[in-house]
Amino acid sequence: MRLTAVLLFVSAALAVPAQKACSPVELIWARATTEAAGLGIVGAPLVKATQRLIPGFTYYAVKYPADMSSSSPDKGVADMLNRINGQATACPQQKFVLGGYSQGAVVCHRAAVKMSKDVLSRIIATATFGDGGQQATKAKPVYDSPVGPIPRWPDELDGRIKFNCNKGDLTCTPGGTSTLAHMQYTSGKFIPESAQFIAEQWKKLGGGGAGAAVTARHLAIS
Repeated sequence: MRLTAVLLFVSAALAVPAQKACSPVELIWARATTEAAGLGIVGAPLVKATQRLIPGFTYYAVKYPADMSSSSPDKGVADMLNRINGQATACPQQKFVLGGYSQGAVVCHRAAVKMSKDVLSRIIATATFGDGGQQATKAKPVYDSPVGPIPRWPDELDGRIKFNCNKGDLTCTPGGTSTLAHMQYTSGKFIPESAQFIAEQWKKLGGGGAGAAVTARHLAIS
């Protein structure tokens, strides 16, 4: 209960106002279990870090319960698909990034396998944190996690994937047992390195050019 309260408080403090235009690239982000609606404790700093690297970078926070119910991830999947399909139609030049933390990563995986090849071709990067789907492989494409099956990312996204797994994290480390490690993605290099990865992918696949240039000074950890 105490941990839940901390997540709710920090999530509210890190809220970032959304933009609504057809931006060059949009992050579609799904928060972790028990986090308040919005970006959550990982999504908010990731957005801010990436906005320093990509002019006009915007985001959409997936609307779903993010609770312990078995139906929660699939509600997130429905909203994520609705958002990306709607944007793909309304904004023909827009590119996308999929991202999520913990249960939010589950939402990303389950949604991605339902996307059309055209939509997948417009996803320039993924960035997930504490992602059980990291344990899915080509030999075993579905990981049977405690929260249900997590499919491997579609082959179309190979080379565009950024996994963030803290050592010992019980969700993404084989044999991992640490809940504390699962809560520690706001420190260290996880967020700066993910922002850099997104910016590099935008420059490579999105036509970002000079506007998406990545410099070390932008990524310094304060």
